[in-house]
Amino acid sequence: MSHASPATAPAGAATPRIMSVDVVRVLAIVFVIVIHAAPFTHGTPPVRVGLGWSAATIANQLARFAVPCFLVLSGFFWGRRADTPARLVETTRRMLPRLLVLFVGWSLVFALPFEADRLFRDVPHGFLDALQRNVRWIRTHPGTVLLQGTQTHLWFLSSLIGCVTISALWLRRWPLWPLGAIAAALFIASLLAGPYIKSSLGFRVPFNPRNGPGFALLFFVIGAALARRAPQTVWATYGAALLLAGVLLSAAELSFLRTHHGRSLAQDFVVGTLPTGVGAALLALSDHPWLRRPRLAALGPSVLGIYAVHPVFIDLLGPWFARRHAGWADLAEIALVFGLSLCTVRLLARGRVTRLLVT
Repeated sequence: MSHASPATAPAGAATPRIMSVDVVRVLAIVFVIVIHAAPFTHGTPPVRVGLGWSAATIANQLARFAVPCFLVLSGFFWGRRADTPARLVETTRRMLPRLLVLFVGWSLVFALPFEADRLFRDVPHGFLDALQRNVRWIRTHPGTVLLQGTQTHLWFLSSLIGCVTISALWLRRWPLWPLGAIAAALFIASLLAGPYIKSSLGFRVPFNPRNGPGFALLFFVIGAALARRAPQTVWATYGAALLLAGVLLSAAELSFLRTHHGRSLAQDFVVGTLPTGVGAALLALSDHPWLRRPRLAALGPSVLGIYAVHPVFIDLLGPWFARRHAGWADLAEIALVFGLSLCTVRLLARGRVTRLLVT
């Protein structure tokens, strides 16, 4: 059985599953749902994420370790499989078409509207009007569609395609460490074009700096570098320390950006995102006894599919839960979205064609 983080399952040779990796991946996908479901924002009056250190903002920022962790793990398992020149070519040749199928397939799915308030307000005109708006947006934003697909969360797949391509081409001729230096420079540039755009060194780019390999490549390369070492239980200690340090650093950075540059507290990433993402990945790879939870780990193979499909249920259920104006409703929405996404993944996995979208 092969082991990978989201979007790496199809590639390479068989690798024994690490139970703690699956456990952390399941926890991480729950936090991804938290980001997109935006809990604790549906009060009276509504709470806006990022305006202050509310429960909504804290939940949003605590969840930011998840996708960077996925990127590090993706780099780790890709690096494990691509450990010789021949395996580098074979692993990449198998992986890239699979990623493209996932990215294009889900982009086609999310070209359809799923927002309940639009779909059921005036049947069938509500659906047709929403579909027309989606198609118009796709036609007028080709660059955005290329970098993040037709739904925001698909940026992960697009970025991973870029990371794998760049890393494979580089490693065919040069060692890994210079690529790490380039990736670090790109990460710094992404910071200056994103959360630090209003600083004296900030600059603008015509796209979200989170999208593409500029942000993601450093995490992926760190994962590939970790693949050259044997995971140890002590990695759990290092990971926990990095995770805590990253959370504290992120909070300090966000407060600084808010106070001195008027930036929102709800940033996709800051400098502190680096230690949080790497720390979570080290925890996952440590196979620490505390992280060996067979029932939770059994859900690990479904994480990619849950990642891909969960916005459908947020769009369909979100308006109903938002009208409840209660914290319990927000938590119930997260649990229900996770459960429905899991059931959908298992259903799709039964079909010859549809399983390509979830495995």
